[in-house]
Amino acid sequence: MSARAPGHLGEWLSPLADGQLPPAQAERALAHVAACRMCAAGLDAERAARRALAAAADVPAAPDLAARLMALSATVPPTTGDPLRERPAAPSPVGATAAPFVAPLSGDLMAAARRRRRRRAIGIGAGGLAVAAMGLFSVGDVPVVVPDPAPAQALTRLARTGDPISLDGTTTPAGAAALTWVDTHGWAGPESIPTGLDVAAVRLVGSGARVLEIDLAGGVGRAVVREQEGRLASGPTRALGGRTVTVLSTAPWHVAWQDGDMVVDVAADVPLPVLEQVVAAFPSGRFDGGVLPRIARGWSAVRSAVVPAAAGR
Repeated sequence: MSARAPGHLGEWLSPLADGQLPPAQAERALAHVAACRMCAAGLDAERAARRALAAAADVPAAPDLAARLMALSATVPPTTGDPLRERPAAPSPVGATAAPFVAPLSGDLMAAARRRRRRRAIGIGAGGLAVAAMGLFSVGDVPVVVPDPAPAQALTRLARTGDPISLDGTTTPAGAAALTWVDTHGWAGPESIPTGLDVAAVRLVGSGARVLEIDLAGGVGRAVVREQEGRLASGPTRALGGRTVTVLSTAPWHVAWQDGDMVVDVAADVPLPVLEQVVAAFPSGRFDGGVLPRIARGWSAVRSAVVPAAAGR
C-alpha cells in the first residue's frame, strides 16, 4: 500500500467504499483508516456520497413547465431587422427582368468609381476589425474551474508530493531552482516559503500542460499548490491568510481562490497557521470579465501561440 500512496490512501478510498479492493488490500486499507483520521474522514465522505445517491429520487417536471416554456418563447424578439438571425432574401426567379440601367446625370464617372472603391475598402476594413475583435473575444474566454471537493482527491494529490515528473516525462527541479523555473515559465511563485517547508518539486499536469503544481514538504507537513487558468466557481468562503478563499475540504485542508485570470488551490496536511502562511505567500486578485480584458486575454493567447511557432521556423 505504501508504494501506491505513501502516507494516505488517496485514490484507494473510492474502491474501498465500493468494496472493489481485493480482500488483502481492503484489510490493509481498513487498518490504515483505523489509524489515520484524514483517510477515515475521506472514507466517511465517500460512503455518505453513495448513501445520498442511493436515496436520491427522480425530480418530476413541474406541471406548468410547458406553459412557462411557451410564455418564454413569446418573449423572444422577432428576427426582422436582426442581421444575425434574419433569413437572407430569396434569389430572383429565373427569367425575372433586371432593373433598367440608369446613366448618371452628371459628374466624373471615374471619380464616382473611386469613391465606391474607397467606401468598400473602408467597409471591409471596419468589418475585418470587428471580426478580429469578435475572434479575440471568443479566444479570450476562460473556463469555469470547479475544484473537486472530495477529500480523496486532495489526499491523492498529497500522496504524490515530491514526484518531479512533468506531463511530457521530463524531470523538473526542486528547491530554489524550482522557483526560478516557475518564474521563467510565466507562473506565479510564492513570495516566501513558510518555515518548516521547502519546494519539493514542480510539475505540469493536465491537457496542454496548462496546470502547474508546486509541492511543498517539510517537518510541518505537506502542501500542493495548483495554478490553472480560469474563473473560480462560487462556493462557501472564509477569510484565511489575508485572502477570501473557497473552502472545499477541511480534512485535509483544500481551499481555492482567484488570482486575476488564474485559479489557485491548495491541498494541505499542515496545521492551520502554516496553511495561512502558504495561502498568504501566493498572490490573489479579482477576475475581470469585461469586454476589453477578455479581448486582451485573447490577444495574449494568440500571440503566445504564434510567436513560438514563428521562432521555430
